[in-house]
Amino acid sequence: MIYVTGDTHGNIDLDKISRKNFPKAKEMIRGDYMIICGDFGFPFLPSDTWGDEDFIPNKDARSNRKSYLNKMEWLRDYPATVLWLDGNHDNHPFWYSQPVTEWNGGLVNIHPLADNVIHLKRGEYYTIDGATFWVMGGAESHDKPYCIPGYSWWEEEIPSWDEMNHGIDTLEAHDNQVDYILTHTMPQSLVAPILHQYFEPEPTRSYLDRVYVDTDFKYWYCGHMHEDINSPSYKIRLLYNDIVKIQD
Repeated sequence: MIYVTGDTHGNIDLDKISRKNFPKAKEMIRGDYMIICGDFGFPFLPSDTWGDEDFIPNKDARSNRKSYLNKMEWLRDYPATVLWLDGNHDNHPFWYSQPVTEWNGGLVNIHPLADNVIHLKRGEYYTIDGATFWVMGGAESHDKPYCIPGYSWWEEEIPSWDEMNHGIDTLEAHDNQVDYILTHTMPQSLVAPILHQYFEPEPTRSYLDRVYVDTDFKYWYCGHMHEDINSPSYKIRLLYNDIVKIQD
């Protein structure tokens, strides 16, 4: 079984995948998958990754660190394998510093505190439970003016040119065909027809326009917009609180 949902934002929205709020989780095993479409948030704050030997300067930082460790223990005991792609609210420098390994045909980071929590990297192509997936994390933050660089915002939130080009190369190596596309944000051209709003173009959404046009795919899943909208006519589903099963 493969399920997919939207942003978890660290502790804020993680409980939606709990056994209490999502009873089907009780039926899942390690060979099943829960996919989070960005803004995973573990870790997020710099203090989350400090070790016991580090001096943690204040009560709030110690509390945040304890909460992070508790949630990682919770995730380690989660019945399924948790797959996630980065969003804009993720600690990108931490993940760029982590060991990279190959998993199901693509490159990943395994969470150092939970080996069932796997980061799907930008531009990679995976085969999971018989279905193929192409992944591109990242997006521009709407709340960037209110964030602190290096603490709650990182410039790496937007994919680099190398990551974007790698994603195109990966798709072309598979004849621009894939079963499912997983991204944090949505293509720019779909914002108005689906959300009935106008957002200024940003690099990630504009890049995804090219992917949307050039790729033969069954369905596209993304988060970021904090909406639950299914649009069969555009073959895309925006996810926030909904948890949906991917049918191959």
